[in-house]
Amino acid sequence: MRNLFSLLCVAMFAITASAQITWNVKGGAGFATCYGDAEGLSSHFVGKIGVGIEKPFAPNWSVMPSLEVAWKGAKYDYIEDDYYKTSETLDMFYIQLPIVAAYRFNLSDSWNMTLKAGPYFAYAISGKMKGDYSMGDYYDSDDFDVFDDGDAKRFDLGLDFGVDFEYHRFVLGAEYELGLTEFSEGLKNAAAYVTIGYKF
Repeated sequence: MRNLFSLLCVAMFAITASAQITWNVKGGAGFATCYGDAEGLSSHFVGKIGVGIEKPFAPNWSVMPSLEVAWKGAKYDYIEDDYYKTSETLDMFYIQLPIVAAYRFNLSDSWNMTLKAGPYFAYAISGKMKGDYSMGDYYDSDDFDVFDDGDAKRFDLGLDFGVDFEYHRFVLGAEYELGLTEFSEGLKNAAAYVTIGYKF
């Protein structure tokens, strides 16, 4: 899986050798959680930053690969009679490569709207589970690496959906990522971000 991810990164930058390439940078924040065979999980504040390119291939159509650092995870809180309390936070950081197809609508002389969708490929560079536990006056906390100390898988594959509003070279967008592979038994990633970017 690591070799596949490296090959995709090389392919992305090979595209830049052709003409009509537009570069862009973006950053954003949002919320992530995990779905699947788990109950009681809640959303967790996350973010992402990235750099990408846009290559037109037909009128109004383009392909937009990006290289990003994406923060994902989830929270779990449990309280029983205000006596036993558990709070766990999962933070995972991925290097990921979304490759989306985009269709651009011209709204006015200054504004465009772009709809985009496609797969993403991701590889985790770190993952920590932090827990706080209390029972009456007793309190304890710990953390561990879910990849090195646990059985979580670093490779992630999913779908990326988004909409961008472009004002000249500035871009305001919303993105949703839905993981299709389990990073741990019965659990998959899901995240939504609001982003702001700039086109060069």
